[in-house]
Amino acid sequence: MLARSDETTSTREKDKNKNNERSEVRYFKGEEQFERWRKEFIQHQDNELKLAAVSKLSYEPANYDSLLVQEPFPELVLTDHSYLIGKAVTKAQDSYNYPIGARIAIIVSLVVILVIFFSPIVLLISAALAVAAAVSLYFTKKDRENAIIGAEQEAREEMARRNEQEQLVYQEKKRQHEVKETSRIALIQQLLTGEPGAVRARLDEALSHLKLPVVVEVDIDFYADIPFIKVWLPTKAVIPKQTCEMLPSGRLQFQDKDTRVFNKQYFELCGAVILQIVSIVLANIPAFQDAYAAGIIKNELTDDCILSVKVPKEEVASINRASSAIAALQTFSGIYECDTALTLYPVEMLYPPEWEDVDKQQVRSLKLRIFK
Repeated sequence: MLARSDETTSTREKDKNKNNERSEVRYFKGEEQFERWRKEFIQHQDNELKLAAVSKLSYEPANYDSLLVQEPFPELVLTDHSYLIGKAVTKAQDSYNYPIGARIAIIVSLVVILVIFFSPIVLLISAALAVAAAVSLYFTKKDRENAIIGAEQEAREEMARRNEQEQLVYQEKKRQHEVKETSRIALIQQLLTGEPGAVRARLDEALSHLKLPVVVEVDIDFYADIPFIKVWLPTKAVIPKQTCEMLPSGRLQFQDKDTRVFNKQYFELCGAVILQIVSIVLANIPAFQDAYAAGIIKNELTDDCILSVKVPKEEVASINRASSAIAALQTFSGIYECDTALTLYPVEMLYPPEWEDVDKQQVRSLKLRIFK
């Protein structure tokens, strides 16, 4: 009976351990699931925020007047090498400490010997040796003085050599600085006059700093101080079709967006991308006047323009006050066509009338791919 009781107890303990293990496995799996839901929710929200951030429009024209002033090169401050003198003098003195000390020790030793072993012969020999040691001590001290003077002179020459080298390096750096400043100012002057090479370089640099959550290809043509900007817009696939909400239980709840809400978000993104690029172009190229821009969608057979706008240079600053990109497009009388669900349809592309009958070889171009 006792054996059966022990066996029953052992079986219960095993079952209990297995149940605990299963509970732990379910707990950890549940924690992993909650973590995946949390990461998915954060990623979804981050994507929505990045898309919305494109609509934060701003126009800040570059101030080139201050850049036309040559940046002064800092004045030369020579390094203080006076420590070389003290170092050289100390080294010269140290080199004579032992010879002088040895001669003084010899003279003292002769005096001690004379006191202990005083006699006429010892006196005669000690006096002779003492005189020789004293003469040697005198000349050793003279040599030390000369060595100190020579070391100090060499140190001063080394100081002059190092300062001269510093001046040569400074003059070369100053020359390079002046060459760079001259080149920089000449480039800005070319930019102010609309020289094509300077314009291309500046546009390439300025647009490379634009951060967008979608891939955008841009073709910029310019002639007669008028830019014509073609923006190859992303597809609707970049817009999330569902909203995401995290419930108190940690689970995610997805809900399909209303068609009009979805289309409006895409419309807003397209308009914001176009106006972002137009504002950068006009802000960085003083010679440019009115800008023409077109938003184009790539299709299998044709490329359709769905947004077209002319942005006057004197009115571009109004985007700073616009509540949305769609509102800004309406301010500039942007051309677009849509139904009640805000589905965009192809429209006629605005084209600079000043370019009629212009030889295409006179039109300068720049191609860019923006994505950060």
